[in-house]
Amino acid sequence: MRSTIRAENLAVLDVLSIMTETAGKPGAVSIVDKHNKLVGFFTDGDLRRHLENGISFLHGSVKDVMTRSPKVINSRCLVAEAYKILKECKIDQIPVVDDANTPIGIIDVQDLLEVGF
Repeated sequence: MRSTIRAENLAVLDVLSIMTETAGKPGAVSIVDKHNKLVGFFTDGDLRRHLENGISFLHGSVKDVMTRSPKVINSRCLVAEAYKILKECKIDQIPVVDDANTPIGIIDVQDLLEVGF
């Protein structure tokens, strides 16, 4: 799955639309800077946590609510490593990056279930 946004100033509502329209509906999006380097990650879980404080953040910038410096996995790592990170960190998604820290996809815990892990 690939869900990457190149504008950390986008409103959260716009980010949610992109997440919804992305094939596979990953429930997460990687946020990159102008050099295509990962600067943040926003998930359905982030949305739920922020909704506890009201809805005003939906019109604000995703950079204000994204997870900065998220856990990542390198594209050369094995599925077992992805599983270990997801389990230990108690997260459902993790950005996949190349050696230059450019996002190339997202692994969702559901992806691991589909391959029988």
